[in-house]
Amino acid sequence: MTHFYSIFIAACFVLMFIFWILTAFSTKRTVEKKGGTVIRIIFYLIIILVIYLQGHVAFLATNLWPKTVGIKIIADLVTFCGLLVMIWARITLGRNWSANIVLKEDHKLVTNGPYAYVRHPIYSGLILMILGVVLYVDTLILTIFFVAFFFGAYYKARKEEKLLMTTFEREYSEYKKKVKALVPLVF
Repeated sequence: MTHFYSIFIAACFVLMFIFWILTAFSTKRTVEKKGGTVIRIIFYLIIILVIYLQGHVAFLATNLWPKTVGIKIIADLVTFCGLLVMIWARITLGRNWSANIVLKEDHKLVTNGPYAYVRHPIYSGLILMILGVVLYVDTLILTIFFVAFFFGAYYKARKEEKLLMTTFEREYSEYKKKVKALVPLVF
């Protein structure tokens, strides 16, 4: 039973990747691209660095709280909730989705579903999934990674918003006034 929690979290990430791959082929044609590839490469390099540092710098592997069954269950729930938010957002976004910062052919501004609660629910869901991993693994380096990831997601969200503001000026400006970027009612 001890490994159930880690298997569940891993399964959530595998399901996310499978869903992303399967739905990536049904998107509209890209008409304008503003980046995102460099951010993704930096993200992967940081993951490699975190894995390396956790195995080679002892104080970074320090556990911050005890691994109780309660914490493991919370980690599973947070990860699963993140997965659900991401899938809900991806389905709501439909054919407008892209992993990069782009405009699609006949691009529509989506403000319903999870987009009624946060402007970037896919990022919010991924933040929750990574928080679940941090709660489960509970090391200093992963906590630092989580904070860095949060601000990295916010940075990418801001880049996307520049493109959306130029395309949907008045609509997006009104939307931004009503809906927070990543955390409902907060941030």
